[in-house]
Amino acid sequence: MVGAFFLLLLALAFIFFVGRGCLANQEATQVRKYVMSSNDLLSDSSNLGREKLQPLIQEAGGDPAQLNRDALDQIVEEARQLHQLSMESDAVPQEFEQAHPYLESTLGIRASATERLRRAASGDSGTFNEALATAVEDYRTSDSVAINHYFPASKSAIEQAGQQEDQKYLEEPRPFMDYGELGFDTATNASVTQARADPNALHGVEIGGVVVAGQQLFQDGVVVLGGSAEPVFAVTVINGGEVAEANVPVEVVLNTQAERQSNSKNIERIEPGGGTATVEVGGFRPGELDETADVTVEAGPVEYEELLDNNTLTGSITFGL
Repeated sequence: MVGAFFLLLLALAFIFFVGRGCLANQEATQVRKYVMSSNDLLSDSSNLGREKLQPLIQEAGGDPAQLNRDALDQIVEEARQLHQLSMESDAVPQEFEQAHPYLESTLGIRASATERLRRAASGDSGTFNEALATAVEDYRTSDSVAINHYFPASKSAIEQAGQQEDQKYLEEPRPFMDYGELGFDTATNASVTQARADPNALHGVEIGGVVVAGQQLFQDGVVVLGGSAEPVFAVTVINGGEVAEANVPVEVVLNTQAERQSNSKNIERIEPGGGTATVEVGGFRPGELDETADVTVEAGPVEYEELLDNNTLTGSITFGL
């Protein structure tokens, strides 16, 4: 009887350790697959910009009439599909829950900017070159999100998973395009100034979204930051007015128990009629462990703006382990 019981214990222990080993192998494989899949998405996106969109723009030489519209339509569709793939990913390991939204943001910014560029291609050269200047700034913002946030967050996630050897699979994201080679004038400051000075036009900006360390901050919502996560705010602003807005201020106020911190950035330009731009605001000192700090994010106001209710988002950040 005792012998049978002992054999049963051995069998259970064998099943437990074998099952545990299989689970660990499955988790390790899932992390590796996620890293390689994300690398592919970012690599495909960079290739789309460098090998397809950039040559297309350079060949047009600033004249939208010279653009290959079929090729541009295909580029827009590919950018949209890459963004869609990032959002439909159902195999994001738990360790990458903070990193993955940065991947989505990178591809989303590029898809939106390219779509706006396509719409502007139906206009004259001045309109197109203004849109191109804005698109380049958005592409640079997406590069910053990828290299300064997604990449280090992914490195931390791999370390958290205990799979440091998989760091070799994580590739540093390349910029979307080689902006120095674009080579033609995109300056339209005079027309921008003239448009913004029109008091009879509808002016209005609003906050379209706020992401803190890869997590969406909703109105009156709370974001919990881990010990290694930095309070960096990616603020998307929408221009619902009739004219382009330039030098749009974005301010973030973080009220910890120790101090009130306020940092701000300016968005160089936002296209009218629902155009968007994203700016990152950082440089904040974290609060104490388990402290919850109030956050206020404000965009604008811009000159002649009347409706200010949607210019501000408030929420909270809890500083966890």
